[in-house]
Amino acid sequence: MATIRDYYEDRSPEYARPIVSRLFESVSRLEDFPCMGRQVPEIGNEAFWELIVEGFRVVYLALEDGSEVEPLAIAHSRQDLVKKLARR
Repeated sequence: MATIRDYYEDRSPEYARPIVSRLFESVSRLEDFPCMGRQVPEIGNEAFWELIVEGFRVVYLALEDGSEVEPLAIAHSRQDLVKKLARR
C-alpha cells in the first residue's frame, strides 16, 4: 500500500490518506467476513476472492470454511491481475 500512498501523495495529497485508510479497513474486515467480496472471475479458482475498493482490487485467498484469509495483492482495476499475481 506504500506504493499507492506514494503515488497519490505526489499527485493528489488530499486523496492519499483516505484511499489508504479505506484499503486497510477493507483488509481488516476480512478476518470477520472472509467471503464478503466476490470470487475473482479470471482466475477460475474458488479460493481466490476480491474486494473492489475505490477502483482497486484487493485480492486474497480464503479457505473454504472461512477460517483463514491471506491477502495477496492490491491492483488497480486497469492492471492485468493475472500478470500481477504471476509475478509474485
